[in-house]
This record gives sequence, C-alpha cells and structure tokens, in this order.
Amino acid sequence: MRALRRGDRGREVVDLQTRLLALGLDLGNRGIDGVFGPVTELAVRAFQQRMGILADGVVGPITWREVYEAGYRPGGRLLYLRQPPFRGADVTELQRMLHDLGFDPGAVNGLFDERTARAAKEFQRNAGLAPDGVIDDGVFRVLDTYAAQSLGTHQLPDKNGGYFPEDLFSGTIVVDAAHGGRDVGYKCPNGLTEADLNLAVAHELAQILPAREVLLTRGDDEEVSDSDRAFLANSSRAKMVVSIHHAHHRSPAASGTAAFYFERLGYRSHRGRMAATYVQKGVSRALETEDIGEFGRSYVILRETNIPAVMLEPLFLTNPENLDLASDPYYPTTVAEAIAGALELYAGRDAAFIAQ
Repeated sequence: MRALRRGDRGREVVDLQTRLLALGLDLGNRGIDGVFGPVTELAVRAFQQRMGILADGVVGPITWREVYEAGYRPGGRLLYLRQPPFRGADVTELQRMLHDLGFDPGAVNGLFDERTARAAKEFQRNAGLAPDGVIDDGVFRVLDTYAAQSLGTHQLPDKNGGYFPEDLFSGTIVVDAAHGGRDVGYKCPNGLTEADLNLAVAHELAQILPAREVLLTRGDDEEVSDSDRAFLANSSRAKMVVSIHHAHHRSPAASGTAAFYFERLGYRSHRGRMAATYVQKGVSRALETEDIGEFGRSYVILRETNIPAVMLEPLFLTNPENLDLASDPYYPTTVAEAIAGALELYAGRDAAFIAQ
C-alpha cells in the first residue's frame, strides 16, 4: 500500500481513519471523511509515538504494518510458531500475561518467536493444558484468569541491573551496518553516503571487538532486508547487536550523538538500555559531540532481534561541523574504538564511566 500523508484523499485514507478510530485515536468533529488533514496527521503522530517509531505523520510501510498489527485482539486468531512469525497486539498481550505469571517469553515485542512459544508451552504444562504452544481463545481465557491474580508488573525485574551475568565477549556479537545496495541512506553533498560510512565503521569495529566471534549483517555494499538482519542475529545465538546508523535532519543546526534501545508499550530492554548508555557516552566523548542521550524506540532492528540491541547514530550528516568529522579518514576507526572501549567498560560493570 502506498504511503499516505497530509493532503491525500480517497478510500485508503478512509481505511486508515477507520483503523485509527477503532484504536481510540481522536479524529475531531469530521471523523472519517477520507481526507488526510491536520487532525488525521496528529492522530498518526500520536499513534507513532505510542508505538515508539518515527513520528513524522507519514503512513509509510512501517506505520501501516503497526496499524494493522494493533487491530488484532486476543483470541481472535490461532497463534503458533511459524516463519514469518505472527505479529500483533494479541501477541503482545500474550507476552505480557506470560511475564506477569513468571514465564519468560523474552522481549514483549509482539512477535511470536521461539522464546514466546517455549514460555507458552511451559504455561500450558503448568496449567494442565496440552503443551503444544498453540494459543486460541480458550488458552487466552485461562491466561487471563491467572494473570488477573498477579501483580501486573508486565516485566520481570532484571536481577543484574542491566548488565550481563556472564562475560559479554564469551559469545557472538553482531555488528549491523544499516542500509546498503540500492538503499544508500542519506547522501551528502560531497558524495559520501550513509551506507558506505556505516559499513566503514562496522568493518573497523568487527576487527577490534574482543568477542569470541563477530558477525557482520553485510560485509559489502549489498542490500540486506531488515528481516534477514534480524534472522542472522537470532539464529546465531548472539549476545548483542550493535547497529550503526547516521542521522540527518531538515535543519542543518541539528547535531550530536544519540543511541537507542528497545522499548515498546511499557516494556524496556534493561540490558539494551544500559549498553546504549555506555556506547552513547563513549562515542560522544571521543568525537566531542553533543551528548543527545539514549532513547527507547521500537525500530525494526531493535524490535525483531530477541537479544539486547543498541542502535547508534554518532552524528548528523546534515550538520556542516559533524560532516567534517565524518569526512576525516580516521573517523571510522575513532568511532569503532569508542564503541569497543565503551562495551568493555560495560562488560566490566564500570559504573564510574556513566556517572561522569
């Protein structure tokens, strides 16, 4: 379905408005009128903010998918493990209730993956149901009965304070260079592309990370889908994903370093957040850029990987001073060394580093 934005009209806008209204979003006095006006744009932005995705008011592929997923209700369809996995609000509610009852489905990300299936089977076994991992309306009713008696925390506490209980570097770390192939990302006036810069940093980082194994989601200028990137990370049983991006903005004044971790509908990755804090501070100090901060988001690489993930934007390619930094031949090495050093401090639980 084509992207929708302010000024569009027609049946697709009616479909969008109908779905937004069903989700409880305000469309003003005119309601469903088939016109993508300012009120509809505000409703779209409110929905995007709720879901932790880019709140630009434009209904592109990611926002359309989120709108569709939000319409699923618990028990309205049969859920089971498959590829691609079931996605939607019903899966999110299943994961929340399993968390409430102490059955760990991993991240509450709305994806019915292997961890969710294992947790569902464990619940079924404990509840005297057939432990087949198939979730229908009957299983939801039993879950609801037990979950109503729980404390309703919606997330198991992290006993390790956001750190790994074991050595982070004893396993695999996946380094993701965003974009690639036909998708060049942002292209700078001097010809530098975000895709090439991401790959240069990723190559440097892969060489110096002290992990047992480092996997790149792409090793060349090739196009790799978001789902394939997530599949590589999940199937490799990696301990962490580090995704390299670079920011751009319509205002050239926007500058600085930002990092992101998974957060969606009240669930937060504690380890992702802590690791993002270390990486954010390490890179902003090394580049001497403004420390924008670390933020919870539901971007694809963060949501679809069932392990802690950090997405980094070292600087803005639309800012002249930041672009000068990025154009320095030693820039990829500087960023990679800062990331690796920050992760070593994170692995060593050096709390003084982030307290500065």
